[in-house]
Amino acid sequence: MGFSITPKLHGLECHLVHQMRTVPGGMAALIEHWWVEQYHQKAAEMERIWAAHSYEQQAEFCACREQMLNNPDTMKAEAKIAESKRQVKRRRKESTVDKEIRIKAGRVQVKQEVQAI
Repeated sequence: MGFSITPKLHGLECHLVHQMRTVPGGMAALIEHWWVEQYHQKAAEMERIWAAHSYEQQAEFCACREQMLNNPDTMKAEAKIAESKRQVKRRRKESTVDKEIRIKAGRVQVKQEVQAI
């Protein structure tokens, strides 16, 4: 579909003021809803992955994963990866608005050059 932003970011960007004015809790309620929804999605994914295993094996997998994620070496490695990702600058495609601004700036420049002559 060629979305330049995710539907959730669109919802945040375009509907934030209305949300804060009309919904008790405003932004906090929206963030909490998204967090709960994300948790449900992750839990459903884990259920799909572990569905063929017994509850004992599932508990062992979960405990091992928690232990691994709380390991100081793992935490350092994750922080290093996150930092390296922050340093990468991605060029985004020129949006329609950017294109219109660029064209308008070009027209203004040409107009100024013509007036200077």
